[in-house]
Amino acid sequence: MRAVAVGQAELKLFWRNKTALFNSLILPLLLVPALMAADADGVPLVIGLTGFVLLMAVYYNLVTTFVARREELVLKRLRVGELMDPEILLGASLPSVVVALGQMTLFAVIVGVMTGIDLPSRPWFLLVGVVGGVIVFMLLAAASSAFTRTVEMAQVTSLPVLMACVLGSGLFFPVSVLPDSVGTVLRLLPLSPVLDLLRAGWDGGPVLRPMIVLALWIGLGTYAVRRWFRWDPRR
Repeated sequence: MRAVAVGQAELKLFWRNKTALFNSLILPLLLVPALMAADADGVPLVIGLTGFVLLMAVYYNLVTTFVARREELVLKRLRVGELMDPEILLGASLPSVVVALGQMTLFAVIVGVMTGIDLPSRPWFLLVGVVGGVIVFMLLAAASSAFTRTVEMAQVTSLPVLMACVLGSGLFFPVSVLPDSVGTVLRLLPLSPVLDLLRAGWDGGPVLRPMIVLALWIGLGTYAVRRWFRWDPRR
């Protein structure tokens, strides 16, 4: 697959990027004490770490990756060749996605051993949540890069999505404690349906609504990338 060849080249650059390595490998570990203070149960800890990995290892890292490759003319050169646009974007995303999936698996195993949580009774909902979350935040990263002039500016342009998801999707406190009207709005955030599906893997609960919201975000993200993604440098 041609996208894999692009991903292999991108992986070499990924391991040289200290910021990407910190966001992917170290930052989620720093979140563990805060999540444990909020809830000592292993299941919320696994869910919270998974959500945070999606935000930092997938979304934020890919915003900086797309911007950096665009400004270095890498995307433009790749586009001149035989690669199709989706292959280029997928190839550039592969290292971050692979590292994120590895992080999620590792955290789940470590927390499971430490806390003795049961295996999920409905693992297919976890799979849908993780895969859907990866796709959504890949698309949102590509869309956000269109409004990001430099790699340094990614800290600003990615902030609305990061803050909204961290504070409003139930990473640190359950949305159910908020008024119903507020909770209904917050459940429309891109990370909220992912977390709901992850919880459903252990506890059951409604899954139709989060799956619909997740599908809508995938549709909106696809439209945004096709409409606004930039291949040429913004100099």
